[in-house]
Amino acid sequence: MKNFLIADSENLHIIGLKQTLKKFVKKSNLTVVGSKDELITHLEKNTVEYLIIDPNNIFLFYDDDFKQLRLNSPNCKIIILSYFKNKQTISSFLKENIDGFISKDCQEQTIFDALYKIENGERYLCPKILNLLVDVLISPASDLKEKLTFRESEILKQIAKGNDGKSIASDLFISIHTFRTHRKNIMKKTGRHTTPELILYAIDRKII
Repeated sequence: MKNFLIADSENLHIIGLKQTLKKFVKKSNLTVVGSKDELITHLEKNTVEYLIIDPNNIFLFYDDDFKQLRLNSPNCKIIILSYFKNKQTISSFLKENIDGFISKDCQEQTIFDALYKIENGERYLCPKILNLLVDVLISPASDLKEKLTFRESEILKQIAKGNDGKSIASDLFISIHTFRTHRKNIMKKTGRHTTPELILYAIDRKII
């Protein structure tokens, strides 16, 4: 039995999400909270495997609260189900190790894909959010252009699109070893050590 906690105050979306979860997760316990106090209290008193939250619809819920949720419930998978509004929203996703970010206007199948990947230890960005991210992040700033070679910029764009190393190497007709070398150089030049940190670097450099 999987325990799901839905934190939202938009009734139509809650109804649709509950129907979707019941369809894809046969054995599940679904609880809905509509306020920050209810959310914190429920997490303190109950074991929750999945928290699906729209932070924009929880009164007085701030991005910094994700850090506290992660500290208090380290084993709970946290999924943001909302709309991409600004860089701060995605910054929280990257900084606080949120497990998934899904747009509210996604297809039902996207929910299933997200749960499958997250259950298997991966993080998940739905295609719509990924496309929006690519639009705002892959246009390199002038100082980033000076640091990265043309090939490194190509690889950075591919990584930002969510492509894995093997597919990037195949698309660019290079070996996986060469790809790893380029990725290592990109991280070294930008002073970042992971892909999420690299994306945050782009945000901090005011690319968006």
